Amino acid sequence: MYLFECEATLEAGPAAVWAVWTDVARWPEWDVSKEIARLDGPFEPGVSGWAKQRGNLGGSFTITTVEAGRRWVSECPVLLGKVVFDHVLEPVAKGRVRVVKKVEVEGGIAPLVLLFVPKMRRDIAESLSALGRLAAATPPEADPIHHLDLAKRTAE
Repeated sequence: MYLFECEATLEAGPAAVWAVWTDVARWPEWDVSKEIARLDGPFEPGVSGWAKQRGNLGGSFTITTVEAGRRWVSECPVLLGKVVFDHVLEPVAKGRVRVVKKVEVEGGIAPLVLLFVPKMRRDIAESLSALGRLAAATPPEADPIHHLDLAKRTAE
């Protein structure tokens, strides 16, 4: 059951946004709903992690899809189903990127999760804004993708 999506256009480079968005240990720095987060391996399909929501219990998640620099999907098992989060990054202009987070619930838990959608929307919208601020503050040398591009251009 598809629930909703949130999107934002951020004033930051796509590589910087990708680097911050996929750095699981740093999620609590910008994601208002996260208190603790960890990934038990590299950021790639099949790797699991654990995150604790502020004021709630923690739970596991698994990265199911990674299209480097463009898209990643995670699944969180819940009682009687799962929640799927699809994250998309699209460059829209120099130094600007559109990010979309889609939320889908599968299984018998879906009607109950509908009760939490308004809060989830607010939290995601606030978190995407904070993601953009943190990514914009990322110096180019701390952005490995940008740094490699810059090194390649300098060598040419």
